[in-house]
Amino acid sequence: MNKLLIISSVLICISSFSANAGLYRWVDANGKVHYSDKVPQARSQHGHVVLNSNGTKKEEIISAKKRKEINDSKSLLKTQQKEQIEKDKKQALDDLRDTQLLNMFTSTNELKKIYNSKFEMTDESINLLKARHRSQTRKLDKLERQYERSKNALSKEALTKKIDDLLDNLKVYQQAITENYVEKEKLKKEFEENLVRFSELLAMRQVKK
Repeated sequence: MNKLLIISSVLICISSFSANAGLYRWVDANGKVHYSDKVPQARSQHGHVVLNSNGTKKEEIISAKKRKEINDSKSLLKTQQKEQIEKDKKQALDDLRDTQLLNMFTSTNELKKIYNSKFEMTDESINLLKARHRSQTRKLDKLERQYERSKNALSKEALTKKIDDLLDNLKVYQQAITENYVEKEKLKKEFEENLVRFSELLAMRQVKK
């Protein structure tokens, strides 16, 4: 009976507004539901429902607090999805590495032998670049002495160009040497990681047998 009275009161309230007037449903601080043609300023940021002329919901205006909760939830979900994608990528790469290790090597000694060969090639490359760098340095010293002794302006101009070219070459060689050292360090790290992982894979394979 009380429910019917409430519904009847709501319908009467709705019908009392003009056809052009807005109608809203909102809740006060005590949790009481109100129907009116405007939402009080003090409650406007707490969310309300816009009603059609027949009393059905037309639009819901969510509160600032709820909007923040929704945005925070979306942001958290996006972060979790991104983390999961990165996790899946890493797992896929790890699985691929395991497969490659088992297909490429039959023992840890074989793995060590292959990497030692790579280290030797890297060292040879570094030594060759250093030798060329030293050779270019000697040429530069010789040209600089010639420049100091020269009295001819045209000769000095030609020597200046050669000196600049040598300086450029020295920069290129020095950069190449640095890059080779960086690659060597990466190779060492890769070797250490692969050696540990390959040993683990062999141990797991032995357990399965």
